[in-house]
Amino acid sequence: MKPIVTWVVLANARSVKVLSHRGPGHGLSLIDGQKMTAPEAEAPNEKAGVGHSIAGPGKAAVEETDPQEKADARFAKDVMVSIRRALYDKQFDRLILIAGPHMLGLLRAELDTSVQAVLLGEIPKDLSSQPVEAVETHLGTLISV
Repeated sequence: MKPIVTWVVLANARSVKVLSHRGPGHGLSLIDGQKMTAPEAEAPNEKAGVGHSIAGPGKAAVEETDPQEKADARFAKDVMVSIRRALYDKQFDRLILIAGPHMLGLLRAELDTSVQAVLLGEIPKDLSSQPVEAVETHLGTLISV
């Protein structure tokens, strides 16, 4: 009988690593090749944009978007594309997302129905720098490690 494979995704805005769980008593193991690192955010553009007004064209202040926020959202999208691809390739059966509230919100925004269908749960804590044993203690309510 094929074991039910659960992926535990540990994410923050800078990096992602994936742990695998293959059933009770097997613990968690780090999956090689499933680490991702976010690219550096672009430097903000400090020039005013060209806008249109009733008085004619001219330089005007434009609301500046935070380059780091854009980079975080782009990274979350890349992470979810990778997860969807792995789900399509049947590399896992269930998914648990663990990330700080900000990154978890960005990941949720990129969820599609196929990933939502296998999402077992979420933990809104940044445990990405914790050892595997510490992560296992937080999973007690979702899966039996």
